[in-house]
Amino acid sequence: MQLTRALAVSLSTLALLTCTAAPASAGTPVPAIEPVPPAPGQVSPEAQDAADAINALIESSPDQYTGVRITGPDAVTVVLPKGPDFDQRSAAVRGNGARAAGARPVSVQVEQGERSLADARRTKAEIGELIRAGTYQDKITGVGIDPGRGTAVAYATADSDEARVDLKRRFGESVVFRESPDARFTERDRSRDSAPHRAGAGIRLWNPQHTGHGGICSTSFPVVKDGIRHMLTAAHCVPGATTYPRAWAATFTSATPPSTSYYFGARVTTTMGGDLGSPTDGTQDVYGDFALLQGSSYVNAVYNCDNLSGSCSELLVGGVHWGIPTNGTSVCTSGRTTGQTCRLIITDSDWEGYVQGMYLRHMALIQSDQNGDGAYDCTTVQGGDSGGAVYNGISGSSQVRALGVISASGPCYSLFTRLSGVKAWNSSVSMPLN
Repeated sequence: MQLTRALAVSLSTLALLTCTAAPASAGTPVPAIEPVPPAPGQVSPEAQDAADAINALIESSPDQYTGVRITGPDAVTVVLPKGPDFDQRSAAVRGNGARAAGARPVSVQVEQGERSLADARRTKAEIGELIRAGTYQDKITGVGIDPGRGTAVAYATADSDEARVDLKRRFGESVVFRESPDARFTERDRSRDSAPHRAGAGIRLWNPQHTGHGGICSTSFPVVKDGIRHMLTAAHCVPGATTYPRAWAATFTSATPPSTSYYFGARVTTTMGGDLGSPTDGTQDVYGDFALLQGSSYVNAVYNCDNLSGSCSELLVGGVHWGIPTNGTSVCTSGRTTGQTCRLIITDSDWEGYVQGMYLRHMALIQSDQNGDGAYDCTTVQGGDSGGAVYNGISGSSQVRALGVISASGPCYSLFTRLSGVKAWNSSVSMPLN
């Protein structure tokens, strides 16, 4: 992926960390890197609602359940750990799914597993600490959860044999592996968006004097903190020490400011330190990659057209997901460079790991199935989409549900910061809904 700013430090070039993984012996088999579960196809709103209802039950009792995954247009699969009350928990799962699905028949397949979601999260946390400690250098780049098995998923490079052997030695069947080339922050150049501003608009970052500009990013949803409405974007677009903290509509490049209606506001909160193009650690390893702009007016609507300039349609935002979404959920992204892109599937809703040397939490990994054939393609967000909106449809409504903020991408996947990170940062934050 090409970037316009010098944020492109490849994970393979980092030399600050020392690998302490024990070398694999000649007789030790190298754990395989497995494929991502197949895409579920065009999922019905009722199946999505059933999965979300079951997921809420699982989140409320993570030690009693393992996970749920959307496995077909009208099918979800749920895994429960063994136990004397297995039948009772199965009935609760099926009941929640049936009530949420309503009249449409949705298949809820219940399977027995070995580990709970709480077990998987403990393993994930331990692997995350090993990654952050530099145990595997740049060979293991992130870690998430497979809710279908209650395992941690370690994201590994193709040349990570020793690291995979060591992780398998430590965690056994509690960890599996998927391949993950290095991700890069998406930053660059939709727009002449005027106030009240919308999600998916393009912003150009300027210094306070409006004599110079830096990178170009996008906007996500408005949130309310302390009674004041702010606009979300990505932290790496406006890190703490940047000399370009003010956002204007991306089209304008003249040192003479345009009408103030094209002003998006200035950074008031960010989870990263450092400068534009060279961010440093802040609290992104706790809360994810997000920042707040303040200084203009914002409406909870998102641009949903494919075009990058000219007249664009919009969708109102009528819901928000503050938690961890369900694997298999179909989502859309909206940003300055790629416009609206849909048929994107969440394949790991609880990812954490490194992006260009920065450790991120509260992340989700998405992959594309543009033709709905169940095979993933390489459609991703691109430079300039950072800070843009991630959302999905609401059953029986023309409105959408807010899910997060576009952060980064690899060759055939994208990453976004879940809104759970914003809520963890400040539990009083809310979102104005239509």
